[in-house]
Amino acid sequence: MIGHPGILAGGILTALVTLLHASAPAAAAEDERTMLLKYTARCALGEGQFLESAARGPGHRLGRRFPGALGLAPEWLQGTCGPDCQEKVSACLIALTNRTGKHVALSLLSGSPALGAAFRANADDAEFPHQEGAFFGNVFSGQAFTCRGRDADEAPAVKRFCAVAPQTCGGLADYRDAGRCEDVCQEECRTLPDGSERCAATVCRDPDGHLWRYPLTTYLRRRIEAGNADRVRGAKRHDGELDSLDRGDSARFDLVGFGRRARSRSTLVLRIAGRHGGGRIEAWLDGKRRLGAVQVRDTTTGVPEDQAAPLVTRGITGRHTLLLKVAAGRDIGRLSTIELR
Repeated sequence: MIGHPGILAGGILTALVTLLHASAPAAAAEDERTMLLKYTARCALGEGQFLESAARGPGHRLGRRFPGALGLAPEWLQGTCGPDCQEKVSACLIALTNRTGKHVALSLLSGSPALGAAFRANADDAEFPHQEGAFFGNVFSGQAFTCRGRDADEAPAVKRFCAVAPQTCGGLADYRDAGRCEDVCQEECRTLPDGSERCAATVCRDPDGHLWRYPLTTYLRRRIEAGNADRVRGAKRHDGELDSLDRGDSARFDLVGFGRRARSRSTLVLRIAGRHGGGRIEAWLDGKRRLGAVQVRDTTTGVPEDQAAPLVTRGITGRHTLLLKVAAGRDIGRLSTIELR
């Protein structure tokens, strides 16, 4: 395994600390530092590499380790981060930034030949149909840009906002809107085995005319992480899920899209690991109109499974609040995601 505690006295930590707000309170700065180490390691380093933070105090021999994953600039661990390295790592950090602080599953793609096959779309990307946008810039010089993908309007439902409202995002740099991706980026498109297409930016131009060579394009799922509910009553949030669901508990999801055309019926799909049979979860529109209910069955394996029910959605279009209420049962299971089809 590559990496050692002393690496934090070198280039990576020194470079990252300069990105933090000098005026931030000490506790907030420490939280930012930890988050930045986590995502920088994930973006820049490959599997088997890691960053390690300093020990927390006397009696602690080792700090916390942050493993690598995407391998965009593994050479940075033992050396310097030049212009290409900075742009690659920056694109990843910009793309992964989420103003809500919530974890959102996404597909991270690139059409740049320099980033290799790991960032090319494949069959695993079929679960991520919505093109959110492309992200590029150099956070080391305070530059962060985003362009809006074809399905950027789907992002708020899953609690992602930087592509549709870049002015609301920041931290590493002030985000700037570059416009529509189809207008400012060149794209490479690939057809998946299911016949759908995924298009990723190869190069993008910012509003000042500068061309960026390593943009990253994000695609989103239709599914919403249950733990990202805007408000939860009773149930426990744990690792992006909702657990210990009892009668009377509820979860509110804002900005859920019901489509541009009214349909008489839709389907609510809950991915849930049911513990006890007889549970029932009702769906309410804006907390006022009951749309239907999912009868939760026991899943003997303990693995979440899709459980669905039709909803009466006649005349409903646009974005609304979807309120899920546990109407029957006790400790009925662990809810992972919700989806409206």
